[in-house]
Amino acid sequence: MKYGVFYILLLLPLLTSCGRQHAASESLQPDSARVAWIFYKKIWATSTLDSAKRYAALACDYLSDQEQEARVNYAMALRCMKLGEFEQALAYCRNMGERTDGWMQQELCVIMPEAYAAMGRYLDAIRCLDSIRDCRVSRSVIPHYCLAKGNLFVMTGQADSAFHYYEIAANSLNRWVAGVASLRLRNFYASCGKDSLAYNLALKADNILKSEIRKEEFVESRTSYEKEKMQNELNRLKIDKQRQEIMVLSLGLSVILIVFVFYFVWQYRKRQTDLLLLQEKTARLEQTQQLLVQAEELTLLREKEAQLRESLFRRMKSFHKIPSLEENREETDSHSRIALSEEDWEDIRQTVDKSYDNFTQRLRQNFPSLSEKDMNFCCLVKIGVSIKDLSDIYCISRTSVSRKKQRVKKDKFGLTADDETLDSFLRHF
Repeated sequence: MKYGVFYILLLLPLLTSCGRQHAASESLQPDSARVAWIFYKKIWATSTLDSAKRYAALACDYLSDQEQEARVNYAMALRCMKLGEFEQALAYCRNMGERTDGWMQQELCVIMPEAYAAMGRYLDAIRCLDSIRDCRVSRSVIPHYCLAKGNLFVMTGQADSAFHYYEIAANSLNRWVAGVASLRLRNFYASCGKDSLAYNLALKADNILKSEIRKEEFVESRTSYEKEKMQNELNRLKIDKQRQEIMVLSLGLSVILIVFVFYFVWQYRKRQTDLLLLQEKTARLEQTQQLLVQAEELTLLREKEAQLRESLFRRMKSFHKIPSLEENREETDSHSRIALSEEDWEDIRQTVDKSYDNFTQRLRQNFPSLSEKDMNFCCLVKIGVSIKDLSDIYCISRTSVSRKKQRVKKDKFGLTADDETLDSFLRHF
């Protein structure tokens, strides 16, 4: 039992650790991206431009995505603009190159013209905007381009050109750009004394901005809703995963428990079976021992019975007349007639009856056709008189004695089997 508990405690941490290892692997991020993100945050945290440049270079070293490197350069351009380093801001903007997406190009339409304008290079600013327009990756850049160009023409005093680009921007699909452009047009109309148009544009700009604010709020709420929904879905998936892990763990423990139960039941039954086999073996050994004792006792009884019979035979008057009844007497080939009187025959029959449980009475009862002479002959055969002595008693040859045995066997007892002799039949009767 203690080994079973030990195996369960050994398998339990293996089953429970699979879920923790999987969850830990999901939370890991690539080391290079994490290091780059740390350096990127330090660009905004440092107070000196040299430190920001060093952190930007380190961040780019850990980034393999060109678009991410462009975002680092964009961040450095913003830092340079805030610190008044316009040439360096333009250099970082140029480093962004063709790796920029639509959103970055929109921001470049704001940063680069402001940098050129701050240095009084308005013509370069216009050329830069035209270059961005020609290299645009999407049409979403056009509204920002028109708004930035209108701002440049305002700075250079070209009101008509500024008015033209502001109108294009005010009618664009980008609502933020349209709102800002409408406010700029309102200022133009107000400076020209066109108050009604300025008022209408102000209302339009206000409506556009309010609509865009509502749209942004809707998008923000929608994003928040989707985020919450995704978080709930992730939580549900985690719960389902935990349930599956618990189910697998429970199933594993159940299988282990069932295996150990079957093992213990099998061990118990095996011990019971071994105990029964041992008991049966012990019983057989005891029975065998008892049979051996009984066999020894039976042998002793037979020996005693033989001794008693021999003592009875020795008491017969004809005992010394029949040589084969004496064990120590040697058998000779000489023939001498053995004469038995009627008293001798009576003594032989009585002795045989005493020794063999009324042998003659049972023989006469089972075989009534036996004559008195046949009965005497059977008594001699029963007590083991040899063929030589029988031939001397009946004054016939040994062959005649054998024939007489065969005749009594077949005619009187009805025995026809060749493997059974008269001697063996009478010995067991």
